[in-house]
Formats: sequence, structure tokens, C-alpha cells
Amino acid sequence: MDLSLQLAQKQILSQRMQQSVEILQMNTIMLTEYIHELTQENPLLEWQEVSDEQAVKEDKLLRKLEWLEEADEQNRSMYRVEQEDERDERDSIGKRERESLREYLLFQINILNVDEGVKCVLRFLAESTEESGYLEKGALEAAEKKYHLKGNCSEDIMGLLQSLDPPGVGARSLQECLLIQLKQKNASPIAIIMVEKYLSDLAKNRMSYVAKQMRVTLEVAQDAFEEIKNCEPKPGRGFLSERPVEYILPDVFVQKQEGELLVTVNSSSSPRLFISQSYLKMLREGASDEAKEFISNKLRQAEWAIQCISKRESTLLETAKCIVNHQEEFFIRPDGQIRPLRLADIAECMQVHESTVSRAVRDKYLQCDRGIFPLSSFFSKALSSEETGTISADSIQQKIRLMIERENKMKPYSDRELTEALQKEGIQISRRTVAKYREGMGIAGASGRKRYE
Repeated sequence: MDLSLQLAQKQILSQRMQQSVEILQMNTIMLTEYIHELTQENPLLEWQEVSDEQAVKEDKLLRKLEWLEEADEQNRSMYRVEQEDERDERDSIGKRERESLREYLLFQINILNVDEGVKCVLRFLAESTEESGYLEKGALEAAEKKYHLKGNCSEDIMGLLQSLDPPGVGARSLQECLLIQLKQKNASPIAIIMVEKYLSDLAKNRMSYVAKQMRVTLEVAQDAFEEIKNCEPKPGRGFLSERPVEYILPDVFVQKQEGELLVTVNSSSSPRLFISQSYLKMLREGASDEAKEFISNKLRQAEWAIQCISKRESTLLETAKCIVNHQEEFFIRPDGQIRPLRLADIAECMQVHESTVSRAVRDKYLQCDRGIFPLSSFFSKALSSEETGTISADSIQQKIRLMIERENKMKPYSDRELTEALQKEGIQISRRTVAKYREGMGIAGASGRKRYE
């Protein structure tokens, strides 16, 4: 057994530093939840929240009192109308304006004129339907095993399920989904044959090949293709999702005031922490040694938490200001483009490490006149350009999108032609990069964009 002595350096973050790092990368919603957890764990911490909603309620109350002071019947009627509106609004809270796909299917199944045993199987299949409208893989086999279905019984029940609304529901593949809809619409036989035999070719827009194989004219094939495109590939689209809605709350606001950009942090959405005076008074007025030790430990934890939250706010504000200063054109001009920007550029501006900037912008959003954007979206890779020296990837993507929108749909640009057009503008870019940007924007290749007369 050999023994050896090695010297190595390791960076270990203390518990306090880990807490500081975690708070820095929290967005507004996460910070609010964290503050509530802190106040439950630490009795010395208290929080106070004055929201805009509370201010609106106070303003409403003041107006109502003013109305009631006046012996005017018109004002009294307005007050009664507002009371009714508020009561209706309260009654509607928690109600779902739309129903989910499964709820809609179960409603239809319950009113079907079939045996209760068949309804049980249909309910099982409805519960096994995905939000897209497709039947989950293996659901039919599970139903056959659970309800002991024999012979053609399972296919008959599948036919009942697929006859429900919306058209195409209960399909097990895209091909089956399209066929269900086409048959329900009494589509042309050519459109049905196209889906049955040439669906992969249609996906590649190989219309000439399909028309030749089916021995029909290109115009007839194109008309049949239009019938297919009018079908819904995801029948469940438009129904209420059963997944929880993820709300976005801006962490930074950018406003124009007198020709200048004002950057502020959304501090009103998170409650403010402060230390309970009653415990401080207990500490000063001679509590027991055990109580003093407990209060002192909790006091140190509370002070550090408040300091970390304050540091997060100042770091986020400074980061946002640096980003806005660098991307000023984007915020001032309606058609302004994002300039090339790296984490290292902001880190150098703030005299901090890149990891600090990365944590400061992670999962955070900025709201301005042009909408709400992730802070990370303002960082863009730079490519060389003869005209401006450098150009951002975002600007190149917009150029590609604009060229494709203006192209002749009968003769769409290939990636090579798009590359050559960009190179003529002085942008040094490869065909592979153009293809990557095009695919990233969800735009099909030249063959997929081609249209026929």
C-alpha cells in the first residue's frame, strides 16, 4: 500500500456565499416565495407588502364614499352597478372559462346512446388521450386487457371515439388523424390516397413526384394538397391545457422619459423584509442566556438575508443598465436591432466575473415599449461585417427572414443563394450557419417553401 501526500487548491463556498448566489439568480416570483419561506423559518423576520391592487382598492373605497355623501340618485345607481360588477367578478374567480379536451370528450361520451360497458371503455380511452388529441401509446392494448375486449369490439369502440368532436381525436398517428378528418369532410379520393401512400413526400413538398406517381396533373395534386393542409394536425389545440400556467413577471422595467431611458427594478412585486423590533427589545432588556443565543443567531441570519436581497437588487439594476446602454438603439427605435453583446462585455463594464452576470440575468425578464423579453436575449454572437465591423446573429436572422418573405414563392432562395446575398452585403457567413439560423426560426428549406401554380 503506497502512501502519498498531495497539495491541491479547492474553492469551497461557505453556506452564506451559497445563499447569496442562490438569491442573486432568483427571479421576482421565486424571490417572493423565498421571502415567505424565510419569514416562516426565522421569527425575527417580518415582511410588508403594499401592492398596486391595494392602492386601487383604497381609491375605489374613497370614490364610493364620495358618491354616498352626495344625495344624487345617479351616483347611487352607479354605485349599485359597480357592486354588481364586483360581485360577478368575485363569483367568476376560480371558474374555468374553457374546458379541457378530456372534459369535452367525457361530456360527449356520457350522452352517447350506447351500453354502459362501452361507455366505461370510452371513458378509459378519453382519459388516455393526450392534450394534442392523440391516443397515448399502448392505451388501446391496456383497455383490451382491462375490459377483456375480444374480436372486432376494440376497433368498433375506437371508431366511436374517433367519431367524437373535435375531428381527428383519438388518432394514433398523424396519418390516421388526417384520414379521419378527410373522410369526415368527404374529401376527394386523391387527397385520401395522398395521405395513405405519399405522406412523407408531401412533407418534403415533392408535388411533382406525387403527381407523376398518381398520374394526375400538378394542378389536381395541388388542389388535393390544399384539402390536406386544411386539416388540423393537432385536434386538441385550442382546448384548455391541464398543465399549470406559468406566469411571467417582469424583473426590470425600461421606460422613456424626456428622451432618456429610465431603468428600474420591479421591487414592488416582492415584499420587503425587516427585523422584528419586539425581539430586539427582548435582546436588549435582559432575556435568558439561552434566549439571547437563539435571538442572536437568528438576528445574524436575518441581517445576512436582507443584505443578500439588497445586493441582488443593486446587481440586477446595474446589469440591466449596462445592457440597456449597450442596446440603446433597440429601446429607442421601433425597428432597432440587437447589437453583438457578450457576458464578458457586461462583466467588464461592471468589474465583476462573468458568472455573476450570468446569474443576474438567468430566468429574468425585461419589459419595455416593445414587449417583454428575457434578459438573456440581449446577448448575441458577433459576426464580421464590412459595413459596420460587426453584426449580431439576431440582425442576420431578421435579414434572412425578410429575404424569404420577399422571395418569389415559385422559385424560393436556397441556403446557398441566401448566403451569397448576405455576403454581397459584406457579412461573412457560411451556408451552414444560414441553414442553422433558418431552421432555428422554424422556416422550411427551399423545397418546402416552393409553391406551384
